[in-house]
Amino acid sequence: MNAKDELSRLAKPVDSSSLHMLVYSYLLHNNCGRTAQAFARTCGLATLGRLASCEAPQYLSSVFNHTDNTSIDTQKTKGKEPVRTPKLDTNGTQKELRKDVRCSADTTKVERANELIDHHIEYLRIRQSICSSIEAGEPQVATDLLSSYFRPVLIPLVSLERPINSLPIRREFNATLLRFRLDTQYYVELVMNHQELDALQFGQRTLWRYPTIFEAWLEHSLGFAQSPTQTDVEPVDVGANANEDDEIVPREELKLKRAEIMQHITDVAALVAYPDPRKSTLAYLLAQERRSELAAAVNSAILRSMRFPEEPALVTLVRQLATTSAYLVGYRSSARTAPIDERPQTRVPWVLDTFVNSDDVPSPL
Repeated sequence: MNAKDELSRLAKPVDSSSLHMLVYSYLLHNNCGRTAQAFARTCGLATLGRLASCEAPQYLSSVFNHTDNTSIDTQKTKGKEPVRTPKLDTNGTQKELRKDVRCSADTTKVERANELIDHHIEYLRIRQSICSSIEAGEPQVATDLLSSYFRPVLIPLVSLERPINSLPIRREFNATLLRFRLDTQYYVELVMNHQELDALQFGQRTLWRYPTIFEAWLEHSLGFAQSPTQTDVEPVDVGANANEDDEIVPREELKLKRAEIMQHITDVAALVAYPDPRKSTLAYLLAQERRSELAAAVNSAILRSMRFPEEPALVTLVRQLATTSAYLVGYRSSARTAPIDERPQTRVPWVLDTFVNSDDVPSPL
């Protein structure tokens, strides 16, 4: 194949539906519900049924089932049981609604695509309500919604009656850390609302349970480290991310996180000692930025539980294009300004690792 044929092959136009899915996914990822819905219904994802086609990524073509922690593929599953989809009114409060998202033999791609869009928007509204509750200083409302609709994100707090898993599984570890952040933020909100007594009771009842959890994990992990053949790990349902979330958390990481948790509990517990915590050295715990950071962390955890990529594919693509363009512009600029005998005769293939680790790549002009 000569250079002209290769250029012709590379110049093949990209399917417009693929670009539309990139934009639609980006809008969902960033909580732009109305825009995403309008975009999908005007660009063909809904009207032409492209969202229900085999070209659509699985996280867009599947129905997230909050009841049993799984996703149902509408392209392959012909289920008879309806999936219960949550419904929120304009005020963000929960309403009961049963919506059938089925894939029967008579269901067309257009119908399935419209059902998927409705499903995406409903769960997006729940995500918005959760994040808005945290931003507004109501983490307990967010915790209740998470417990109802996103169980993979927030496992129930370990109680005295429920034994702690013998070894810390990554999924349970991450969920516990997120629950801890929500609980400590709730304590802070109680102090900010001058409910010191309620804060102390909540701290004693809830916050001081986390060191116990980590101590138990450390004890079990020590035994596991001494006996590599030990196989008494309790099974944990980790769904689609079993390969990543089924790993055992290293003991050193447990020790580090336990120390961080102890320090954070000590800091937030000390807030009640100040007549005006906003004028204390711990005032940073009351900053709005901490609410925003927690809301962003919860939002990312929800998206991951729904199999969305950590970063929108559109952002990744733009970054790759920008990086490649900057490299090529710098290469051509240096080739034009160099003496003729020093100009490269052949183009070196572009490699990302080489580009990232290079110290002498010219800046784009």
